[in-house]
Amino acid sequence: MRWIVPEGRGVRTALAKRVTQAKRAVGTKKLLLLGSAILAIAVWIGYEGLRERAGAGSEGTAGNSAPQGETGAGIYTSGLPIVGKPVTLRAAVRKTVTHGDFAQMQTFQDLERATNIRFEWDQIPSETYTEKKKWMFLNGELPDVFFSGLTSSDVVRYGSQGLLIPLEDLIDKYAPNIKKVFDAYPEVRKASTTPDGHIYSLSFLEANDYMVYRNHLAINREWLDKLGLEVPTTTDELYRVLQAFKKRDPNGNGIRDEIPLASLYGGINQNFHALFNAFGVRNPDGSKLAVKDNSVRYEPAQPEYKDAIKYIHQLYAEQLIDPETFTQDAKRFMAKGSAPEIVYGAFTAFLGNVELGSLDRLKRYAIVPPLAGPNGDRTWRRQDNRITPNTFSITSANKYPEATMRLIDAMNEEDTAFQLWRGPYGSHIRKEADGKIRQNPLPERKTVLEAWIGEAAPYNSVPLYFTKTMMDNYVLDETSSLRNEAYKLYKPYIVSEEETYPQYIYYTVGQLQQLQALDTDIQSYQSAMEAKWIIEGGIDEEWDRYIAELHKMGLDRKIRIHQDAYDAYRRF
Repeated sequence: MRWIVPEGRGVRTALAKRVTQAKRAVGTKKLLLLGSAILAIAVWIGYEGLRERAGAGSEGTAGNSAPQGETGAGIYTSGLPIVGKPVTLRAAVRKTVTHGDFAQMQTFQDLERATNIRFEWDQIPSETYTEKKKWMFLNGELPDVFFSGLTSSDVVRYGSQGLLIPLEDLIDKYAPNIKKVFDAYPEVRKASTTPDGHIYSLSFLEANDYMVYRNHLAINREWLDKLGLEVPTTTDELYRVLQAFKKRDPNGNGIRDEIPLASLYGGINQNFHALFNAFGVRNPDGSKLAVKDNSVRYEPAQPEYKDAIKYIHQLYAEQLIDPETFTQDAKRFMAKGSAPEIVYGAFTAFLGNVELGSLDRLKRYAIVPPLAGPNGDRTWRRQDNRITPNTFSITSANKYPEATMRLIDAMNEEDTAFQLWRGPYGSHIRKEADGKIRQNPLPERKTVLEAWIGEAAPYNSVPLYFTKTMMDNYVLDETSSLRNEAYKLYKPYIVSEEETYPQYIYYTVGQLQQLQALDTDIQSYQSAMEAKWIIEGGIDEEWDRYIAELHKMGLDRKIRIHQDAYDAYRRF
């Protein structure tokens, strides 16, 4: 296994220090397959950003020069390796459906060899992550680091308890790359700073405009063409198209197996809430909070929300929306979407290739611009994904916080960061003569780009910071290009920042305790009533009683807390 440096760059090879390191980096099974050559030598070429540059006139940086300034703890203050003697960090990470085995990812294997820091992974499936995480904190069985998965509430709560350690001093001393990003992007520092002034977690930054919204609506273009229909522009037109998908056998197999509108209630990208904006709801998912004239409001208590529910109930009652919406999990949803026979008429997704099983299948679908509702509302939910908070934290169990922070900063050398995000040079990405980085085409028998990358790299599950300058050097791959084209359609209709409740707000411990108590009742009641009304109907008859019950449960106090946090955020 090796890293391939872009053409025209200096190349320097290095012998592995120990055969045992090669075993850990490559894995026993692969070691047997690769044979005695791997046992004798471990070669990695290039790894831009984690190597010494060779040749006269090369620019050296802290991330690729020889180690300098060993501290009393055996940690080098600059260069590589980071530590003189090997160090092992126990790392917990939330593993998604597109991730392979983190221990077998080439990017991490080479990172470990270059830095002398290896990971012992606890790879927790997304479906069980929340419970496992709670168990870790309650029982004091903490890893050294968390990659991805902690919530803002976790960060504030466990940071205040000393279970997560402050990072700001470590950043100042050991993370020049991250410090530069914080200086250039104050909003990134702001998104990581809790009310007590500390930074307990680092984020992921992708400074791409098309990341300001979450998902879009896709519809089967082949079915439309077969039935002589146009891409819908209103909620009424969508209703009639879905009726046709159900009744007229558009996939032509003589079976009524079509699912006119696919939906996964527990999936933030794939659920029917995306249609609520056509009825005037600004933020139907997540916090369900919006802002009007600088005042925070709770969307499920607005009259517009009632109209949206009635529309979705109509779709559900006529079986135009998947009847398994409330009961299926992500695996079931993806399995139906990627089945040999196409059954999804329309669905919402971040892009859609994952849900359908391949990019080729997605090309059979058209992106539907935001629909106009019965009162002329035509907006789409803003969720600014340029910053993904809480991607990395160091726990109190970590004996090597300085080395750990140096490791994270080494990940953010530009070429290293791109490989951790998009896959290794040579196999996954390439740098051409113009300095631009391009994604390589999918290999044969690979159908989902994210899953292919996820075999070799952690993708966006580690704290990487891609500035606008860095993104200008990255040529969008076909998948990202499709996302960008969808963004152009949606851009005029995305809810403004002024009307959007920020997703990067941290609350004080006191506020969190109050919200936890309030939301135990409010959110549970709201979700239960929403499901009931969509399945059974009856929202008109029960609306007044529902609103009264929300207020009885403390809705006014909940909004007051969010308003105070919002006001503090604006003053920051």
